[in-house]
Amino acid sequence: MSSAKISACREMRAVILLLLPLLLVSVSTPLAVAQEASSVLQSPAPTIHIESNLVLVDVIALNAKNGLPDETLKRGDFQLFDNSCPVSIKTFDSGAQFTTRPLALWFIAQCHMQGYEAKGSGLFKGQISRFQPALKYLEKGDTVAVAHWCDDGRSNLDLMPTRNLQDVSITLEHVLAPGPDTKYADRAGELALQSTLQQIVDTTRSSRPEPLPVLIFLYGDYSSMNRSEADHFIGELLETSAIAFGVRDRRSPHIWFAPGEQKEIAHYVATQTGGQYLDATPATYAGALEEILRQLHFRYELGFEPKALDGKRHKLTVKLVDSVGNQHKGVHLRYRAGYVPVHR
Repeated sequence: MSSAKISACREMRAVILLLLPLLLVSVSTPLAVAQEASSVLQSPAPTIHIESNLVLVDVIALNAKNGLPDETLKRGDFQLFDNSCPVSIKTFDSGAQFTTRPLALWFIAQCHMQGYEAKGSGLFKGQISRFQPALKYLEKGDTVAVAHWCDDGRSNLDLMPTRNLQDVSITLEHVLAPGPDTKYADRAGELALQSTLQQIVDTTRSSRPEPLPVLIFLYGDYSSMNRSEADHFIGELLETSAIAFGVRDRRSPHIWFAPGEQKEIAHYVATQTGGQYLDATPATYAGALEEILRQLHFRYELGFEPKALDGKRHKLTVKLVDSVGNQHKGVHLRYRAGYVPVHR
């Protein structure tokens, strides 16, 4: 064979080698697409909300007679108001249908304070394992985490969201263990708590898909804060969909008077975000946590689009339509008091 023919053959072979992958892709792509479509059709369709500025309002509906969640409500049963103006409910999810966001449970405790054990988190020391039985009720996708703050200004995220439930008890007991004597300081402690909650919110926002951040205070809550500071504190939380709960040991004293200040800050946070603070004894710690999880897992999520991202606090109101309200007279709705529309 002449050198010219050999050269021509080599050039033809090179062209074929270059075109072959493209030919294979063009042949295999329809099959791959068909297989992928088949796989999608066979899988349960997840609930996806693509509105970037969608505001999600978590609503807990409890029967006043037995305290159990009402699982029977539907989208058309609710009315939603933004600053007293009705808004259209764009999305609706129900915990009973397993379509609500997963939970990111953050257990929050105050570090050891000598002489203030009953007023802070000290009574939970050595008792954290009593919460463990309730954790079996976590659902797929739920995670647990631990954070703490100290009155000397220190704060930390001690355990990032995980499915390893044993790590929760170990980490919380480490947080509650006696260490260097922490001095009581109002302002430093307030800033430390704010820092802890802000870090939790930032961590949640970086998660994909974004879960519902749930703050669970293990805290006696013998506390108070300047009212304007407390209002600012809540405003920052209302920029998120965070919901707060708390467990208080019944042996902890109540703070009865705080002239000019908002008393029991953790209780206040729970009320404003649609959560609840529960009193318990060591024997009922697990029952209290189980009650919190039951309320969260059977909640409803109403989504709407705010008319403007004005960065101001808006009042939220959720009602049942009259006809439904008459049929569910014993149902009490709990939800966050407001929201702050900001660009996400």
